[in-house]
Amino acid sequence: MLKCKSRPGPMLSKVLDSNSYQGVRRSHSDSSQLMANKDKVLDKLSESMDNRFSDVGSGILSNTKIESFQQWPNPENNAGFCDSEVERLIDHFRPVLISAGVDVDLIPHQWTIVKSYLYKEPTTLERLTWSEANRKLRRSCPDILDLLDLVLCKPASIADCERGFNVMKMVKSDRRSSLKCETLSDLLVVHLSSPSIKDFDPSPAVQVWHASSLRSRRPDLLEEAEGSVCSSSFQDSEPAVNAL
Repeated sequence: MLKCKSRPGPMLSKVLDSNSYQGVRRSHSDSSQLMANKDKVLDKLSESMDNRFSDVGSGILSNTKIESFQQWPNPENNAGFCDSEVERLIDHFRPVLISAGVDVDLIPHQWTIVKSYLYKEPTTLERLTWSEANRKLRRSCPDILDLLDLVLCKPASIADCERGFNVMKMVKSDRRSSLKCETLSDLLVVHLSSPSIKDFDPSPAVQVWHASSLRSRRPDLLEEAEGSVCSSSFQDSEPAVNAL
């Protein structure tokens, strides 16, 4: 039985196939030189990652700390907690929030209400989840909760995107290269968001398909055909019955 092994990506393959990485040679003559080159490569990788995620502590990502209850301060020190961060999140996501029907002007006031409500029981704050807070405060603070939902849905990886691209390649193959964007989008929703075949109930879809047509669908035609066959068979059998 063959075992599937993960293959390095194009950037890592380039490093593995090369004799150097950012000026550090990978060839070695003894063990001490090997360890020295290894430390240099690790330092370069760490430096590259720091540059790649340099905005974690200062950019928009640093303002998303409001989602972590572990980073909330003690009740006596919560005055003004994350008020400026909420304002920056509003400015950053303003077009998206407005298009979703969120009243951005009410978010700062609702943020104060959320903090006051959640700090009533600070002992349970560490065990609280935003799903529970959403159920309790959805009616009174819907706009700030929509902003928090947007912050919480940021992806931790691109695995879902990669799966989506793989499905798109299978759906829009060379033989189906003329699919329209709307049709392709509907097919991707079916493949990615639909339940499994075991859990899928086709009855509602069949009813919509049957009722949305201006002309009779085939089940009606079949019923009419079966009805006419039965009536003709009954008429043919009437003379024989009378003769008896």
